[in-house]
Amino acid sequence: MKTTNDTTPHYFDMIFEELKNEDSVMGKAFGNHVHWGYWHEPQTADISLTGFLAAANELSEQHFALAAITDNLKILDTGCGFGGSLDLLNQQYQNLELYGVNIDPRQIERARQNVIPRIGSGNTVDFKVGDACKLDYPDASFDVVIAMECIFNFPSRLDYFKEAYRVLKPGGRLVFSDFIAYRPTFILFALMCLPYISLLKKHFGEIAEPISESGYKQLAATEGFSLLEIRNITAGTLPTYKFLEKITEPNSQDAKEMIKLYRFQHLVARLGLHRYQIFAMQK
Repeated sequence: MKTTNDTTPHYFDMIFEELKNEDSVMGKAFGNHVHWGYWHEPQTADISLTGFLAAANELSEQHFALAAITDNLKILDTGCGFGGSLDLLNQQYQNLELYGVNIDPRQIERARQNVIPRIGSGNTVDFKVGDACKLDYPDASFDVVIAMECIFNFPSRLDYFKEAYRVLKPGGRLVFSDFIAYRPTFILFALMCLPYISLLKKHFGEIAEPISESGYKQLAATEGFSLLEIRNITAGTLPTYKFLEKITEPNSQDAKEMIKLYRFQHLVARLGLHRYQIFAMQK
């Protein structure tokens, strides 16, 4: 019986293999969060395991700041991975209703093991397997909807926007991050990607077409969102690539391909051809 979804990125298979080894640095790095790190001082970044874990937490905090998180909110994390971001909220706030949805049953199973409501917090936690573009929640249910470094793996950005708008309460916020193509150099970016397309699809799944900042602004306007803020945090995320290359042992073809992809992604980010940006929108 198949336990995962065809659209689940291949790198999750690698992560689950690493999680079987208690001594695996990769398993420790991505056993809680499955996203990049953010360093306030990237020039002097600590890219040890400890430094990366702190940076991964800080990336979540960057999203929370734009979401204006407070106590007593109902929050949905779409593409929630192993629940690390919801657990951060669980540890910091009171009386939250926390929900996570992911298309991969394996990730949801681990999230349920990882995230237990903090005693005395009044928080509740619920995870379910589901499609972020076909959410199984009533209209106007949530104060905040988050998509942290995963929207490019969803079947349709437009469908996701429609669903996020539907399940948000009036005045609720959608906060998400994506790798944004810089429009003036879009053609150069596309040409540089050509040799890597097959590897990107193999390891990162069916990635959506690159989108520009103006493309997201148009989606927001089409679906009725008001754009609150766009935060470019590219520089603070760059040490992630060095960390990933450092901990990946080139002892298999898959590992060698991943190192090649990390180097490519680092290059295009440093050249400004794509940017790591967080968007905050309001219904």
